[in-house]
Amino acid sequence: KFGLTMVESKLSGGGGGAREPVNLSPFEGMASDVWLKGTVVTTTNFGAFVKVTAPKGGATAQGLVHITQIQDGFVESVADVLQIGQEVQVRVTSVDMGAGKMSL
Repeated sequence: KFGLTMVESKLSGGGGGAREPVNLSPFEGMASDVWLKGTVVTTTNFGAFVKVTAPKGGATAQGLVHITQIQDGFVESVADVLQIGQEVQVRVTSVDMGAGKMSL
């Protein structure tokens, strides 16, 4: 038998390490009809991370646009639709303060 255990804190590189806490409170409770201008920071096989600025206060944060939310219809590859640095219009769909995550 073979077993493998990975402890992120003991690995060098990979895994991204621990993230610093992000203040998402300026985005919490934002109306679903409010569009924000954002910039694509990175793309993955499951979506794109977009940096947005809150309309009040100027706070910035990154959120995930899931691949199913990028456009109407099927998206085979996020990189075929979005490029790093591209400006996009997004809406905040959910904020998880406990996990420090925001969905766009």
